Parts: sequence; C-alpha cells; structure tokens
Amino acid sequence: SSGINAEYGVTKGVAGLDVKEKVCAGCEKEIDSAWVVALSKHWHHDCFQCSHCSRKIDSKEKFLTNLGKPICMGCNNDHFRSKCTVCGKPIAGTSLVYKESSFHHACVNCYVCDKAFEVGDHENIRVVNGKDFKHADCKK
Repeated sequence: SSGINAEYGVTKGVAGLDVKEKVCAGCEKEIDSAWVVALSKHWHHDCFQCSHCSRKIDSKEKFLTNLGKPICMGCNNDHFRSKCTVCGKPIAGTSLVYKESSFHHACVNCYVCDKAFEVGDHENIRVVNGKDFKHADCKK
C-alpha cells in the first residue's frame, strides 16, 4: 500500500473576535490572520503546501495525503501512480499488470485479433511467449 488516502478539500478561515490561539501545522507559529483548515489542522495559507514539490495548495483544489502529509494531484500522478509501460502516462483505476509492468487496457491489443482489451477482461486474457497478450478465446 502506498499510503495514499482519499481526496481531501481545504476550507478557509478568517480571524474573528472569538478565535482562540491557533498554531500552524506547517511552521508551528501562531496564526493571527487568515488560515486554512485541512487534515483537521490549521495552516497559514502559504504553509499549506505539497510535501513533495512544496507548491502551495490552493483552497479550491483537491489533494491527497501520503503518510498524513498533503500531496498535490500533480505529484500524485507523477510520483505515486503506476505508469503505463506503453504510453508512459499515469494509470488511474484498474490496469493490466504483468511481471514488473503495468498497462492501460486500451494500450494493449490482442496479438491475434488486434482488438484492445477492456476493463473487466482480466479473466479472459492470456500471456503467450512471456510477452504477448491475447484473448483466451482467440485461436492461433
């Protein structure tokens, strides 16, 4: 397991008369003006940033967590998702996996009928010669 959790959102806060002392989860200094609340903690706007690339995460964007720290969606795609061996793009959802390689279903064709595989075809896919994929019912 990569430790990546479900998507989160950020809510904004503005200092008011009833605000008790708040400490930023990023820099651990007191927050005396506007703040964001995320991961059940208070943050200065500039301190709430991706733990991988250090880019500020805006209150309107979604983010994920890795080991309890925020990760922007770009870093999640670039660094924490499997990449398709054929096209090199990140794989979201289900994929075909063979040995150390992952593939989008649409990036791999049956070497017999040349049709792309579809999500849900897992039980109907065979590997031939250690490298070629085929539908179980395609004859060759």
